[in-house]
Amino acid sequence: MTDKQKLIDKGNHAKRLLEDEVFLEAFSRIEADLFDEWKSSGVNEYDERSELFLTFKCLERLKARLRAILDDGTIASRS
Repeated sequence: MTDKQKLIDKGNHAKRLLEDEVFLEAFSRIEADLFDEWKSSGVNEYDERSELFLTFKCLERLKARLRAILDDGTIASRS
């Protein structure tokens, strides 16, 4: 399998994940849970709030990485 085909295959896989209803629902639920935990945390609970923030940022990075893989595959399929 060529490198180009690998990029295309990975892009297709990322697309399936990003369009998967269960996957998206899980992400949404986790994000909502994190936000709810943040809202209910105390102002002086810096460690808990920082951990919630970092977890939320990790989810954003994961989604961004999947989008980048999808984009790489799309570009590879057009060249």
